[in-house]
Amino acid sequence: MSLDALKTHADRLAGGSLRSIVDGRGDALSDWVFNAAGVELDLTKQCLDPAALTALLDFAEGVNLSSHRDALLSGGIVNATEGRPALHMAYREGAKIDGSDAAELVERTQAQTREFARAVRAGEYQPSGKAISRVVNIGIGGSDLGPRLIADALAEFADGGPEMRFVASLDPSDLRLAVEGADPESILFIVASKSFSTQETLMGAEAARAWLSAYVAEDRLGGHFAAASAAPDKAAAFGIPAERVFDFPDWVGGRYSVWSAVGLSLEIGLGPEVFAAFREGARQMDTHFATAPLAQNLPVLKGLVDAWNRVALGYPSRCVAAYSARLGKLADYLQQLEMESLGKSVTVDGEPAPTAGGALVWGGAGTEIQHSFFQWLHQGKDIVPVDFIGVKRHFASEDARERALAANMAAQGAALLDGRQLDTADEGELASHKSMPGGRPSAMLLLDDLNPATLGALIALHEHKVFVEGVVYGINPYDQWGVELGKVLTTGILKGDTKEYDASTKALLDRTGFGGR
Repeated sequence: MSLDALKTHADRLAGGSLRSIVDGRGDALSDWVFNAAGVELDLTKQCLDPAALTALLDFAEGVNLSSHRDALLSGGIVNATEGRPALHMAYREGAKIDGSDAAELVERTQAQTREFARAVRAGEYQPSGKAISRVVNIGIGGSDLGPRLIADALAEFADGGPEMRFVASLDPSDLRLAVEGADPESILFIVASKSFSTQETLMGAEAARAWLSAYVAEDRLGGHFAAASAAPDKAAAFGIPAERVFDFPDWVGGRYSVWSAVGLSLEIGLGPEVFAAFREGARQMDTHFATAPLAQNLPVLKGLVDAWNRVALGYPSRCVAAYSARLGKLADYLQQLEMESLGKSVTVDGEPAPTAGGALVWGGAGTEIQHSFFQWLHQGKDIVPVDFIGVKRHFASEDARERALAANMAAQGAALLDGRQLDTADEGELASHKSMPGGRPSAMLLLDDLNPATLGALIALHEHKVFVEGVVYGINPYDQWGVELGKVLTTGILKGDTKEYDASTKALLDRTGFGGR
């Protein structure tokens, strides 16, 4: 089965209406709803029929998806451009690597972070004679977005742990807000940087140390820092002793790192038990991904459908609409996870990719975005598939607000599907202004409830579906050379070495007083 054959199915389906496809499912509607690990995936409003889905699954078999999946989960070199496995699943026992050096590292690091988190939460760790009451995570990219999302989503499960704050931006106000109102003698900074040289993170850590030095004696400064890093020598030079540098190995990509020592702020703030439940939910989704038939496999189906929308139907973006205030940062998290992974135009073999790569991912939180860009989704000319992400419990809740939240989510999916066609007999000259085309596909992901386990399963589902798309597109989802280019050019500007830069950039630097420094 080829990509051209998939497009043939897409052209066939485009000749009809999405509503007719949905209604045509009849008694088989439930066959398009899939469940695993407390997560339900509803594909009933996708522009797919059984023949097209069969073609998608045949395509997956044709690109040896099952073999690629087995290689991923057994520690194979799936990051070919950097010669590494992608073993973030090992931190939740989702990879089959028992007895390996990687397994030993994971076990050791987890024991170390668990014990440190316990000591901090119990008030036993007192670098300046006071218990820690605030933890500030300093990181960027996945070392920031993952912990931020989980901290927000699971805040109500925290049981008396230190307050969590986050610093990512080079803007000094970011650190200022993170330490505002804190007792300097009761603060702990966690520096999350694999190389301990990421510019934004290291500059943030240096600024934090400078701030702290005004309140804490020099010989106590290092006690207020811990790190997740693979560079203990650089952390030691900064002033963090080896016993508080927790390993962040190179086979864990930043956007997949929340399960590792990068989650230390969460393990302290939420508690080791909550963090373990989060990992356990992900492990359940790992097991499902590893063992379920492709036709019933949530990550496989989600990845194939997203690839179908991108490649066969030609939709360049996807909107993520999270109907839970606690998932307000989910769209940001998925944006990085997917676009940094799938924003590639070269195959694993270094050839031009036959497809456009992953979609642009964007979105926001629930009913708020209904009053902003949903107008564009309903009446704009572009068709954008929408993922509605919500909580199943809300539909049967006795709280009127939760029921209204669920009703809004269901209504938006129905509105995108059907639209509204009015004529002048009903609305006069405003008929065309009030009409909406409909025919816009959506998927629904429902958590049984929002808790540590289901959140872990939801994130693992998306990690694996990104892998599935990478196999379909023939690209490596685990490198990010585009990100690296920006870092190199920034270094050149800071050093004043701009002779190879374009005239516009050099003029900007001169005009703003930066050039020549």
